[in-house]
Amino acid sequence: MSFSRLVVDLDAVSANYRRFVKASVGMTGAVVKANAYGLGMEAVARRLKAEGCEHFFVATPEEGFALRTLINEDAIYVFSGPPDADTATALASANIVPVLNSREQIGLWMRQKRAPAALHVDTGMQRLGFDPNELKPRMLEGIELVLLMSHLACADRPQHPQNERQAGLFSRICDDFPGIETSFGNSAGTLNGTQYQGGITRPGIGLYGGNPYLDKDNDFHHAAVFEAQVIQRRRVNAGESVGYGATFQATRNIEIAIVGVGYADGVSQILSGKGQLAHKGARLPVLGQISMDLTHVDVTEDPDICVGDWLEVFGATVTLDEVAEMTGTSGYEILSRIGSRVSRVYV
Repeated sequence: MSFSRLVVDLDAVSANYRRFVKASVGMTGAVVKANAYGLGMEAVARRLKAEGCEHFFVATPEEGFALRTLINEDAIYVFSGPPDADTATALASANIVPVLNSREQIGLWMRQKRAPAALHVDTGMQRLGFDPNELKPRMLEGIELVLLMSHLACADRPQHPQNERQAGLFSRICDDFPGIETSFGNSAGTLNGTQYQGGITRPGIGLYGGNPYLDKDNDFHHAAVFEAQVIQRRRVNAGESVGYGATFQATRNIEIAIVGVGYADGVSQILSGKGQLAHKGARLPVLGQISMDLTHVDVTEDPDICVGDWLEVFGATVTLDEVAEMTGTSGYEILSRIGSRVSRVYV
């Protein structure tokens, strides 16, 4: 039994996917790497397949192999490409498409007897991908190239000039590869306009209810609620301290709940003494240091909270975006850091 759970609304995932389908001029894929951003790759991939998704993107070969056991015929792309000859052979055998990022990976893939591959061109991210100045179509002779892709660095800021620079460069590169399918748009890029999409869009965070923008309200359907169970309720007298380091000292008699979730489950210690959990719409302050497995919250104002009740870590009251802002990070990180001890429940 787990004291914490992530309740995943697959209908919300579907609704978010359909929004991207409506916005895309071409096909709409899905990024399901990192266990579908923590929501659970198996359930999410099956639902997206039922919605008509035929192009799935993952980060590593291991993720690709796991996904192939779930879906038989749809395209699976591995962003990192093949790290060695044995993995290249295994990818080809599983009909998984590697994204080639270097001359070395092209060399590995040429041994696979014209198995399909994608090519990543770096247009300004300075991450994976070919330098456009070094890329020549003849380098790919002997490879069945099925997709040309790049990645936007600043799509979360639609007015950033980097977006237009990357779009212009990617368009010129595509001209050198006529007839090859393209992929460019992530969640924000897909919504920013057709010039940032390509033939196959790659939404990720938006599918899962996270905000793909820095300075816009989040109007995606919330797809996940993170909850944890009360293990104990106890009284703390005035003058007594709570948690490691005695960082919180009660100035009056209070009631606290010990909740079965901690930083090992993805609740950041940055929330110690300033975060909030929620119960039936009411916010409950986090007291003291968050520990590996447990969190203290003040329940003085709610005498009805008892052992076994579920409190919201994030969801409808304390939103994912609010937690991300409070911890100085992003919804991407909050979701993907939810630990394996947290059970996934699908509704």
